[in-house]
Amino acid sequence: MAITIEKGIEHAPTHCDCCGRATRALNGYASDELGALATYLVQWTDGHVAEYGANFDLIVGEWGGAPPAQRVAVSLQYRRTASGPGFMIIDAPGRAVASSPLVGEALSRSDVVGTNLANEVFAIVDAIWLQDERIRDLHPENQA
Repeated sequence: MAITIEKGIEHAPTHCDCCGRATRALNGYASDELGALATYLVQWTDGHVAEYGANFDLIVGEWGGAPPAQRVAVSLQYRRTASGPGFMIIDAPGRAVASSPLVGEALSRSDVVGTNLANEVFAIVDAIWLQDERIRDLHPENQA
């Protein structure tokens, strides 16, 4: 099934404590023909994407009135490496998304890797990457 992205809020930039550059954050929603799949938040600091990457935090599960216990937080880190750009699942419990009232449980990397949820999460991130033009600055061809 095709995943579609709906843009949410683009938060006002904050300033990185270590360098003073703008840290950006935006959110949105992923769905398919059957309904809502996830909400997401992407964060990065201008001028540091090549060095530190960006974070993608997703809340995945049942929506439409379902209780938070039916949703999990999954976090990924986007990095640019010598072999090209890529995403890696990271531990969500240490991320701010873990304390969201929309989340029943924040999953660690080991809870997600190798599962059907990992496949779903990577499909959602692919859709975000291709459809949310607000993150074009993260694409390698747009980085200096």
